[in-house]
Amino acid sequence: MGLLLLCGCASSSIPIPAAWQTVPQAALVGDYCAHVSCAAKPQTAIHVVENRIFNGAKGLTPPFAAIDSFDVSLDRKEVVFSARRKDNFDIGLVSMDGSDIHWVPEDPADETDVQWAPRGNKVSFVLHTLTGSIVRTVHIPTATPLSVDFPQTQIDALAWEPQAERYAVVVESPQTSQSLQEMTYAGEKRREVIPPAARLDVSIEPIGGLLVMRPNDLHYGEKLPIVLWLDPHPFAWSDARAALMRNARVAIAIGPAVAPSFWHEAVRVAWIDASRGFIVSPAAHQPNYMGAPVITADPSIPAGRYRQTGNTVSAPPAVVQSFAAAWIADDLKGTPPPNGRR
Repeated sequence: MGLLLLCGCASSSIPIPAAWQTVPQAALVGDYCAHVSCAAKPQTAIHVVENRIFNGAKGLTPPFAAIDSFDVSLDRKEVVFSARRKDNFDIGLVSMDGSDIHWVPEDPADETDVQWAPRGNKVSFVLHTLTGSIVRTVHIPTATPLSVDFPQTQIDALAWEPQAERYAVVVESPQTSQSLQEMTYAGEKRREVIPPAARLDVSIEPIGGLLVMRPNDLHYGEKLPIVLWLDPHPFAWSDARAALMRNARVAIAIGPAVAPSFWHEAVRVAWIDASRGFIVSPAAHQPNYMGAPVITADPSIPAGRYRQTGNTVSAPPAVVQSFAAAWIADDLKGTPPPNGRR
């Protein structure tokens, strides 16, 4: 398929060039409450021990597989929490004095980062869906939900202002680093408080269940090498992916896993050259449907070194992403358009 063929035998480790061990880091938002008004949280004896919620020494819930977050309303004397019961996180309510648990109508997606609005008997939480994030606010007495969609994004934090008319979110996406946005709880009158420190001039579209990112300025008849970048957080910003997009003309498919259907769809996309591909994977043992080079992490490799074995290129976990971005860009420095030097 015209892909890079590596030596079929194990080789000794090779020095990693210093420039391949780091990439430029986009600034994070940091203390967002220094830029927006955040409601104070009450001090209580509510705490979590071994995935179970307690009020002092009194257990309020049974143990769960995991607890993501909780918050307390002193006015309602209730605790709202996000817990993994089976396969995903759901939102539950329990009295501070102990009671049966009442579950908010559940969603197939994980529901996390739950908190009470400072007034108005509302709780908010974040849904992590296949298409991005959703902030859902539920009026508890009536169970009335209100959803605000943030497509193709990851929400990292949410904070209510004291009057509970507005909230702020820290949000990022594959094409923009963290930013701080503020809006009404209905999602209206949005304003960008802190813009993203880094932004890519790219287009993103779903193909075969993955997000595929490509340059906006696609040339007539151009076909781009495809990089399959496996990531459990596909809607997050990545400094390493940004470095690769800036240094090579590629398409990057992002997702937690890949199925054969992705390749079936990718080969039909006019601007994708599926015969020239790379896979960046946390684990080497991934389905490799096209015999592409796999760049992966190996903790047994000494710092500052990498190893090539067959079509697997391994680097220490601490630098594998920056290494992958540089290694792929370097390999594509061949006959233009980038056909690879081998």
